[in-house]
Amino acid sequence: MEIITLKNPKIFASNCYLCVSDNAFSVVDPSVSYEDAVNTCPKIDGLKAEYVLLTHGHVDHFWEIDSYVKRGCKVIISEKDANIIANPSMNCFEFLDGNIDSYNGEFTVVKNGDVITVGENEFTVIATPGHTAGSVSYMTDGVIFTGDTLFAGGVFGRYDLPTSNGAELLHSLRSLFALPEELILYSGHGEKTTLKATKHAFFNRREI
Repeated sequence: MEIITLKNPKIFASNCYLCVSDNAFSVVDPSVSYEDAVNTCPKIDGLKAEYVLLTHGHVDHFWEIDSYVKRGCKVIISEKDANIIANPSMNCFEFLDGNIDSYNGEFTVVKNGDVITVGENEFTVIATPGHTAGSVSYMTDGVIFTGDTLFAGGVFGRYDLPTSNGAELLHSLRSLFALPEELILYSGHGEKTTLKATKHAFFNRREI
């Protein structure tokens, strides 16, 4: 599986990840449109569109969701965040100025421990609440997508937003730090890193 990182500079430089296999592609947190994704990775235009995998329900992470749904992608989100994506007062739309304030289409809910087959890979859903009540991470061979739970440099997500909870976030961080340190970490903002480097930086920061 090839992972291609895209960014939308208009909305907090939110990361969008294309997960590309020989026959299909999926997208994690579609902040960048399908059309712009094709400009970066033309080969996806001929591949089967599988999934939109949402790490949580904030609008900067599903900004361009409709462009992928139109291509056939099925939306995956946790049950606890399914209500957030349809509610502008909860999905942080007030911080942004754009043409989408919610997603009201079809979706499939997942929970901790569920496994999703993405191309030739299996993605395991890991519940990592705190930034939102239903934040999840997706782990597959050697990599993990953590959304806004954990970033490079040991930085963690805000916990002063609707459904946020600082105690739950701390528990989620401890759960992530118990995973294999060699995992490559792809977060919702910022650069990729290793879980080992992030863990070391976190314990040096001691901010939570």
